[in-house]
Amino acid sequence: MATWRALASQQPSNNSHSRQTKDDDDDWETDPDFVNDVTEQQQRWGGSGRTAGAIDIAQLRDNVTHEDMDNRQKTAHESQTDGNKGFGGAFGVQTDRVDKSAVGFEYHEKLAAHASQKDHSSGFGGKFGVQSDRVDKSAVGWDYKEKLNQHDSQKDHSVGFGGKFGVQKDRVDASAVGWEHHEKVDKHESQLDHSVGFGGKFGVQSDRVDKSAVGWEYHEKLQQHESQKDHSKGFGGKFGVQSDRVDKSAVGWEYHEKLQQHESQIDGTKGFGGKFGVQSDRVDKSAVGWEHHEKTEKHESQTDYSKGFGGKYGVQTDRKDKEAHGWDEVTKTEKH
Repeated sequence: MATWRALASQQPSNNSHSRQTKDDDDDWETDPDFVNDVTEQQQRWGGSGRTAGAIDIAQLRDNVTHEDMDNRQKTAHESQTDGNKGFGGAFGVQTDRVDKSAVGFEYHEKLAAHASQKDHSSGFGGKFGVQSDRVDKSAVGWDYKEKLNQHDSQKDHSVGFGGKFGVQKDRVDASAVGWEHHEKVDKHESQLDHSVGFGGKFGVQSDRVDKSAVGWEYHEKLQQHESQKDHSKGFGGKFGVQSDRVDKSAVGWEYHEKLQQHESQIDGTKGFGGKFGVQSDRVDKSAVGWEHHEKTEKHESQTDYSKGFGGKYGVQTDRKDKEAHGWDEVTKTEKH
């Protein structure tokens, strides 16, 4: 340990430090006799390493295009170059590569019938309704009737709520009280000392009154509106309304609107009630005037009195009700 402490405490000599500083100065020193012999072409094209001339951009673009097409043809899938190969080829799929266990759309699977479809005595709803050998052992039928156990209070009326003593005393809540218990409510301090609380000796405890509250003796003085101070301002002032605040589009009571007349009021030959009553060019083609009289066709019983009710024979016999009787039929009533 003493050895490395001694080495660490040693200081470098001044001679080595001065030599290192001198070497650094030599590295940064420029040659005063330096001659810049770089040509303009070397400055433009980055030194003497470039040997080619100017690049033909059009030729470069064509070369890149052809190389890209060649690369695509090499890497393209065979189904992209030959339509007979791959999915959707000449036959839809390459048959030599179809999965041997796969079936086509023309395949129809023949389903096996269920046991209940072969033998109607099997399955739910068979010969006996259910296969008895498969019934759940813990299941019961409709004929089973559960016998419920009675509660203690149904066996012994001295047990449970409403028993011999009303309640089993050994199970009553210890903190519960009965109907005979009367709770004594403590009085409020204002009931003990009338100088305390609301309505005490002074009405209210003055040390607890809100500082911003006022009493019943306080009367608020309301400020008057400017129309109450100066009657030339506000609605109902000297001139009724302040003219500088009237709506520009509003009109007064003295304004009378002049309504335009309808064309039937200007020209008596137009509109309903004109020279001819109605404008004839606007009359409904299917409408008739008051001068039209509809001629009603007569009923056949009005043209031939042998037809219809009240004809030659009173009624058309071919249209009588078979079960109807005439006036000439006399019904003989049997005695009771």
